[in-house]
Amino acid sequence: MTEKPPPARPAAIRTFVGVALLALIAFVIVLVATRSESEPGAGEISADSYAVEVAAALANADSEIGGDLVYELECNLCHLRGDGSQSPLFYGLADIAAERRPPLSAEQYLYEATLYPGLHLVEGYSNSMPNNYQDRLSQQDVGHIIAYLLGFTAGVTDP
Repeated sequence: MTEKPPPARPAAIRTFVGVALLALIAFVIVLVATRSESEPGAGEISADSYAVEVAAALANADSEIGGDLVYELECNLCHLRGDGSQSPLFYGLADIAAERRPPLSAEQYLYEATLYPGLHLVEGYSNSMPNNYQDRLSQQDVGHIIAYLLGFTAGVTDP
């Protein structure tokens, strides 16, 4: 009498790999869904959006340091020079920012626009700003920049 050979292992391995692959895909889908819900600016904005972060950033903010940072980061190349066709200019920004994304205040809008520029694009412009300032700048640096930008009211070309 001859014994049956044991079942082939490749089928078991293929089944295991298939199940593992499906589990990995499900994990990635859950991870992406969870991340998009927790990103700043996702969903509804309110008057409290960024309030704590902005208050902390603006504590002891210095517009002169902010101006130095704007030039160091070369923001001036797109936002102060040229005709505004590549990016919105800073001129009058403090007035515009207060109305750009209700119910956000000017300070909250500038915070969001600096750290998360792709969340709300100004009509007619692409997302050409660096998207890594949340990693590169401290909260205090952001506060300095906001303080500087708030100096650009109507008619002011260099606060």
